[in-house]
Amino acid sequence: MWDWVSENSGLVQAAMAAITALVWVVYLHILVLGMRRQRRTEILIHLGGARDLSARILVSNLGLEPLYVLEIMLTVWTADGERMSSVADRTEIARDQHETPRQATLQGALKSGDHVEIGSVTDLLDRARHQGFDQIAPADIRHLQITVAAITAADSHITAATRRFAMRRDGDTLSLRPLNLAAQQIRSRRQRREIEAQMRKGL
Repeated sequence: MWDWVSENSGLVQAAMAAITALVWVVYLHILVLGMRRQRRTEILIHLGGARDLSARILVSNLGLEPLYVLEIMLTVWTADGERMSSVADRTEIARDQHETPRQATLQGALKSGDHVEIGSVTDLLDRARHQGFDQIAPADIRHLQITVAAITAADSHITAATRRFAMRRDGDTLSLRPLNLAAQQIRSRRQRREIEAQMRKGL
């Protein structure tokens, strides 16, 4: 065997070099995937408490990096079509009652693992009306969608997540039913451009 190795030393060295290169490629691939995972944002939108219009809506940052919430948008669908409005400003709190500027808006930094309560469904509808939203009775809403747009230090483009709920009516009681298990993360360039365009309309 040693005779064969000595006779084919060039082939053995080439094979060892190829194996070493393959190991480094696999290691580099794992390293790149780990870095992408660390930089990837994950925004969670979920309901707390009840499932009616008093349900508290929570936004959580499950990514490893802090993010800055730029905008929160509410979209509702009725028989008359689709309506959208910004609901980032806390219009339900009078300005003279703000103890800090942070109480006036939901825009701001959100650390990794932190969450912020953005209000109830009723609060969001009231804020939308303050932004010129037409008067819409909750019973007329078929679906509603919450979109959270943010930015991180690792990416110059916005990141966003959205979650849609169906409005159910049981007699006089209205309830919300999520249409997916978790918030849909907006990662494609086309979808992010659409959200950026929607945000510019509100400037």
